[in-house]
Amino acid sequence: MSIYNQLKNKIAQYPINEPDFEDLLLNDNTAHFTQESHIIKIRKLNKNVCDNLKKIYGYRCQICGQLITTPYGNEKKVIDAHHIDPFITSLNNNFNNIMILCPNHHRIIHAYNPIFKLKNKEFLYPNGYKEGLLLNLHL
Repeated sequence: MSIYNQLKNKIAQYPINEPDFEDLLLNDNTAHFTQESHIIKIRKLNKNVCDNLKKIYGYRCQICGQLITTPYGNEKKVIDAHHIDPFITSLNNNFNNIMILCPNHHRIIHAYNPIFKLKNKEFLYPNGYKEGLLLNLHL
């Protein structure tokens, strides 16, 4: 049985007609590498500031407390450092402008751009949703 037919059988339970399904399955025959010259900005900062905060929080997200590495092994620490005021505009790499986040929360914050209310230690999203910090030892 072809891969196409296997996929078709697996998702047959979903309400989608065959022409729509075929439109969703695309092959990219245009994929290739290209070489271009660009001028890039390279940010220079002391990585120890973020690394030390990650250690302080035990590589856990300050919002949800999740330690991502647990089910996968503890060799790699999967955690991000987020600048509250963007580094590109503030050049502020001090500990009080950084929070430690799991990749999911880091991506959500960059996607929705909530306002961080330092007084309440919470994010206010454009739709009114509020999300506080579960862990906080430095803000």
